[in-house]
Amino acid sequence: MSFILHLGDCLDPVTGMASLADKSVDHVITDPPFENDAHTNQRRVKRGKGSGSAVGDRMSIEPLPFPPITEDERTATSLQAGRLAKRWGLIFCQVEASQDWRFSCEDAGLVYRRTCVWIKPDGMPQYSGDRPGMGHETIVAMHAAGASTWNGGGAHGVWIVPKGGDERAGHPTQKPLALMEKLVRLFTDHGETILDPFAGSGTTGVAAIRLGRNFIGWEKDPKYHAIALRRLTNAREQLELCK
Repeated sequence: MSFILHLGDCLDPVTGMASLADKSVDHVITDPPFENDAHTNQRRVKRGKGSGSAVGDRMSIEPLPFPPITEDERTATSLQAGRLAKRWGLIFCQVEASQDWRFSCEDAGLVYRRTCVWIKPDGMPQYSGDRPGMGHETIVAMHAAGASTWNGGGAHGVWIVPKGGDERAGHPTQKPLALMEKLVRLFTDHGETILDPFAGSGTTGVAAIRLGRNFIGWEKDPKYHAIALRRLTNAREQLELCK
């Protein structure tokens, strides 16, 4: 399986997604930056491998190290997804933004199919105690015009997958490989091409390669690009060793 990981802004009018031909990928599966209200100074992160009470664990407040997505960026991303995808567009987002992504993608020519849910059984509690904690993220499932198919039959679009368990690659919003492999299996087919314009540490690409799909991605942070490139290269080398 092949992969291309660009270092740069996916929305650059010359070197970004605009450089790809119409309908040149099968699917867009991506986890873009969340909106402004998710980028607060109250984001708590557990450091260590225990349960939170074990010796060696500690809690720290760590705001996300990248800016929130803007309305213009959401519109531009949706336009490119609608132009490029032959089939599915899956977009991770906070629940408050799911309708914004739906309407933006519909304006770009995609068709809304479902808002799915990733439940995090080991998600962080609400330490202030004044409201329920957030234990899930939403995934807006859009599709190119025409009939849609997936490999899940009548199954629900709800996936319960722990956040922990993977090697941490250093990205603060890294998704579990098990979750991304579920999505790749369910929504895509062997030999197809998946695009992730916000590649981060490359987990979507790793899942794609491990399951026999091609991958194209963009990441504009050099640190995360290097991490993703290493992970993608390792995944392809492991696949070749198994042949």
